[in-house]
Amino acid sequence: MNRAKGTQAPETQPAASGGPPRPPKKTARGVEDQPPEGVPIHIPDPVVVRDLAVALGKKPFVIIADLLQLGAFCHAKDTVTFQIASKIIRNYGFRPQKIR
Repeated sequence: MNRAKGTQAPETQPAASGGPPRPPKKTARGVEDQPPEGVPIHIPDPVVVRDLAVALGKKPFVIIADLLQLGAFCHAKDTVTFQIASKIIRNYGFRPQKIR
């Protein structure tokens, strides 16, 4: 069965599963990340950005990005006022409460 080089038919590769591709998995993304509405978060005035991130269950750089959107430039070791922190806390669906 020797054929000339130019007359060989190209070989096709078999399908991996033998059928059409599967539909993507349906998952509810972010369901476990969203707290129940109105869960209180107790924070002091002023609060350290890193402590605020821990209280919200987020990374400090995420909180810093939120602060930049509010016009406040700070680092993870800096402090923010209760008013600024409460805006971020409400953004994540929590209810801010000041520690006395």
